[in-house]
Amino acid sequence: MKKILITAVLCALPMLLVGCGSKHYTITKADGSTVTSAGEPEFVKASNTYKFENLDGQDVILKREDIKEIIKNKE
Repeated sequence: MKKILITAVLCALPMLLVGCGSKHYTITKADGSTVTSAGEPEFVKASNTYKFENLDGQDVILKREDIKEIIKNKE
């Protein structure tokens, strides 16, 4: 019984740590629509764009002038 409990705890621990470590940001675009990123958006100075991954795992690139605000979601 102890082995099963220890195994369950050891399997669940990494999942809990990954869930706590992810930071989501809500990006409001100039047209009023919103996108949620899975991690902090990266500003690419050379192209004047923000690059990030959305919650579906797709890479998204938005021009700086198309973004109204970027807000870090509370954890």
